Order: sequence, then C-alpha cells, then structure tokens
Amino acid sequence: MAELIIRRGPDSGTRVQVAGDLIIGRSARVGSGLHAGFLSLNDAEISRRHVRLFREGTCWFVEDLGSTNGTLLHGRFLRPGQPRELADGDEIFFGNSQAVFRLRSAPAETDTGVADFDLAAGSDGEGLPIVSERDFQPDVSMVVDASRLLQRLRGAAPDEVAPTDDALFKRMQAIVQVSVALGAITDRHELYRRIAELLFEIFAGAERVFVVALDRRTGRYRTLVRRSREGELTAGEYALSRTIVRQVVEQGNALLLMDALGDRRFGAQDSVVNLAIRSVMCAPLLHDEEVLGLIQVDTREGPDAFSSEDLEILTGISAQVAVAMKNARLYEDIEGLFEGFVKASVQAIEARDPTTAGHSFRVADYTERLAMAVDRADLPALRAVRFDREQIQEIRYAALLHDFGKVGVRERVLTKAKKLYPYELRELRLRFQYAKACLERQAWRDLLDLSEAGTMSPAEFRRHREEVEAQVQEEIRKLDGFLETILEINEPDYYYDKNTGRLQAIHDYRFTDREGESLPLIGEYEFSVLSFAHGSLNPEERREIESHVSHTFEFLSLIPWTRPLARIPEIAHAHHEKLDGTGYPLGLTAEEIPVQSKIMAIADIFDALTAGDRPYREGISPDLALAILGNEVKEGKLDGALFRVFVDAGIHRARTG
Repeated sequence: MAELIIRRGPDSGTRVQVAGDLIIGRSARVGSGLHAGFLSLNDAEISRRHVRLFREGTCWFVEDLGSTNGTLLHGRFLRPGQPRELADGDEIFFGNSQAVFRLRSAPAETDTGVADFDLAAGSDGEGLPIVSERDFQPDVSMVVDASRLLQRLRGAAPDEVAPTDDALFKRMQAIVQVSVALGAITDRHELYRRIAELLFEIFAGAERVFVVALDRRTGRYRTLVRRSREGELTAGEYALSRTIVRQVVEQGNALLLMDALGDRRFGAQDSVVNLAIRSVMCAPLLHDEEVLGLIQVDTREGPDAFSSEDLEILTGISAQVAVAMKNARLYEDIEGLFEGFVKASVQAIEARDPTTAGHSFRVADYTERLAMAVDRADLPALRAVRFDREQIQEIRYAALLHDFGKVGVRERVLTKAKKLYPYELRELRLRFQYAKACLERQAWRDLLDLSEAGTMSPAEFRRHREEVEAQVQEEIRKLDGFLETILEINEPDYYYDKNTGRLQAIHDYRFTDREGESLPLIGEYEFSVLSFAHGSLNPEERREIESHVSHTFEFLSLIPWTRPLARIPEIAHAHHEKLDGTGYPLGLTAEEIPVQSKIMAIADIFDALTAGDRPYREGISPDLALAILGNEVKEGKLDGALFRVFVDAGIHRARTG
C-alpha cells in the first residue's frame, strides 16, 4: 500500500491511498478528486493525463505520460514513457503542484486499508490513541438504549412517548435517505466513503466522522472511516475514548456530549483536549441485537452542536449502516465464493493439459491490464471506449473462462505435439523394422536356394553373396533415409509443400512380407496426416479444437449471470473472431465483434506465441510475437488501436505466471 500526499498547489492537503495504477491529471469532465484510478486535480498547469504511478511486484514507479510541462523527480525531468522507481519520501513536481510519495505497511488482519486496534493495547498499528479513563464515567448529556430507540423509531414500542409529527418526519426522512443511498452499494470501500458523505450532509455541524467495526472473534476494533470535511485523517489527528467505545459497544448505548470540554472530568482527557473536541455523538451499529461497531460524529466548533433529535437520527442511521455493512460483507463473501469457483474450474480444465497450465490466468491478466489501459487511452478511435469496475470484472471472468469448452475436447487432441500420435509413430517404426527384416530374410533364402542348387562354384557363390549383401545394405540405408524424412515431416512446424516428392516416393515404395504379399511402408492415413502444410492437427482434429469456443459459449450460457456479468458468454464466444471475417466460430466482422473480445484476442495470441509450455513448439521472444501481431493488424485481422495501446502501455512486459 502507498499514499500520495499533495503538499503544494491548488489541491494542497489531498491524500490518496494508492493500491494499483493511478493516473494524475486535470479533467473537467469528472471534476476534482479520485475517480476509478484517476486523480483529477485543479492545477491548470498540468495536462489532462499528466503522470502515472504504478506497481510491479514490490516496487513502485512513476511515469510521465507525455505531459506538456513535464514531471520532475529528484530535480530532473522524467522522459515521457520511461518509468522511474520511487522510494519512500520521494517528492514529485508537476505543474504548480508538489506531491510526496509515501510507502505504507499493509494493515494486519484487514482488507480495508485501515489498521486494527485493541482496547487493551491502547493503540492501533498506526498509533491510534485509545484514551484510558480509569474509574471514570463521563457526564454525558444524553444516554439512550439504542435497541429501544430503534424499536420506537420503527413504531414497535407504543408505550414510548411519540415524537411530534415534524420531528418524526425529519428523522424518518434522514433514515430513508441513508437507506436508499446505501442500499445499492456492494463495494465495501465505496460504502464507507458514501457513509461519510451522507453523515456530513445530514449533520451540518459535524467536523469529523468515524466508523469503527468490532471483530467478535478476535475482540479487536478496526477503523473503517476516519474523515474530516477536508479529507482523510492521519493517526495523529484523532483519538477515541476507551470509555465511550466500551459503553456504546458493550452496553449498546447511544451517547450525546453537548459540551465535552466543559465537562471537568471528561474535558481533562487527551483525546478531547489535544483536539479541542466540543460536541460528540456516538451510536452503535446494531443488527439483530448484535453490535457490529459504532459511528462517532464530533466537532471542535463549539458546544451544543448536536441535539437529542440528532442522536436519534444518528441511531437510526447507524442501524441502516449496519444492514448495509452486513449486505456488503455477504456480497463480498459471494464474490469470493464465485471467484474461487472460477479459479478452481479453470485449474480443473488446465489439469487435463499440464503443458499449457497457466495460460488462462495469464490471458486474464493481460486482458484486464489492456482493458484498464484502453479505458485511460486518449486515442481518437478509443475515446468512446470506457470500462467501469464491473465491466473490468466482467472481461476478466470472460478471459479466465475463455477456454472452458476444452472440457469437451479429447485429451489426446489437446496434447497432440506432432502430426502422428506417439503410438502411430511407434507402429510406423516397427513396420520399417519389419520391412528390413523381410528384405534380409528373402535375400538369405535366395542365397540358400542357390547354394543348394550347386550351380555355382564356391568363388562365384562368394562373389554373388557379397553383391546381394551390398544390395540389401543399400536398401536398408534407403529405408533409414525414408524414416528420417518422416521424422522431419512429422514436426508441426514443417511445411510439407517444400518436399512433396520425398513423401510421395515413400508412399509409392512397397516391400514383400513373409507371406509374399506386397505391402506399403506408409498407409493412406499416414500419408494424408503427414501431407498437412503446417501444424500438428488434421482437419478433423482442428475442427474439434475449434469447437471448444462453442462449447464454452454453451456452458457459460447455462450460468444465471447477474446483470453486470451478463455478457461473459458473448465476450468469450468471440475471442477467436477476426476483423476480416476469417475467424471462428461465427465468422464475425469488425462491427459485430465486441470490443472486449478484440482485447482478449490480442492477449490470447500474444500468450500463445510467447508461452514456452506448448507441446508442439517452443515459445518465441516477445519482440517477435509483437511483430507477428503487427502483421495481423496490417492484414486487417486485429484491431490496430488496441494493439497500439498494448504496446505503448507495456502490457507485453507485465507477464505473470
């Protein structure tokens, strides 16, 4: 995990957590702030796509994207397109802005990007103070049983005093607003961001918002949201009271402190004095009587910033947030289950052909990277092509499953390395040995008959025997030459049309077996198999291999995909189509092929060419593979704009597995 801090310029104070590729630039279209891997700044001196931060392995790099005014690192301008490695604390200058790059240790036992903390330990992994107040109970302005309050808000406790119509309407309006806003969010990080935005909208006096989750298994707390109206807070900018945390989480109470500094005992605590906190509200995250954590809202502006009505609103909102958190976790669990199913399915299919294991995962990696690069590309032909997070996920799954239909292809066809199967070649070798044995046997029988006839003198018989032996050896050498020719032609990269006469001569050759029957050295089937111009598959086998695309489509169409993933079968189905209509299985042309399939086609061909694990040939160098892809573009088979992004973005250098 890394962090980029803008220290100088129009966006001074902006802090961005960087987990993957991040493009920095100026975009009036999306407004300022972080938008799906794009950090938009208000600096008029930077280009629309100015600089890029990215990670390879454990190293981080910065790359100028051909900006107008350039990018400085260590006091020197970066050459566009030539990444430089970043170290912790490096300062980057672009336009009127200065940014500091900081490396952050990965937080323990959490995937939220915010470290855990333990009440007993007194701090979290980033030094979050949990202030201890021994034998101290703060004088709070209001303590409410959150469970009873929620029952009243739902109308389930008629014995409670009913609020006025206006107050009830205001509370319910705020709770409904949160419920509607959070109901459709399934990404946990987006959920936390939206929670903070809504709380700042609803509570005009709030300066800071915290959302803390409790892991019941470990007893540890985890900060999910720690924001002020200006942005993310650092560990040194906030502290939480141990007493408040325990009273809210362990007792399920909602608390309101109208004047924290004015309270003689509570105001003496570091968590209040150091940050000059005046008003605080804190409510538990309640779901089915289980406390999942808490929400705290506070301000330094002055006392009485919040009212009892505000506390009731926050309590109701907290219940909605708890439901949303539960739903987000459930959705992530389902996503994780599906991700595991997909990976296990791919591994099961690739296990049938260990020599190509890893191909689907590499193609998925290339495809996902290329799709993200295309989304950022500024080429005229690609400006209308944009992918959101769900579409990136969709194309990744399609790439992972693009060869799933090979489950319907016979294993011997999948693993066929040469034109003849090994057992067919063994049979052919035995036939050659049999032919040699028959030649020698017939020659010796003729000599024996001649010797018994006694028509030759010993000297004449000796000379005749030597001539026969020489003829037999010559014929054996001829057969050995035939076998060498067959072994040469049997290689998948051998072009038969160069030497049609040699194979025809072998096909025409016949020998006499022990029964006196004339037999060929190679049969019609072997002759036809060896006569193929290129590759290891005969036409029937090639049709069987190509049918895997249709099998993939049929299999994937049986899965009840959710709406964001609905096009996976279609995308996978078209990844062998060519722009000129020469692809398969449908012979689609450029306008009919989904752009996602065009992206996957480039990734699939590149990996097939460079992979060193193919049974029928060794992998070639990336440069040669790019040259072959370039020829495919020139011949109108692959998309030129997508191929240019593949090369310019260095996707071909990011091979994994």
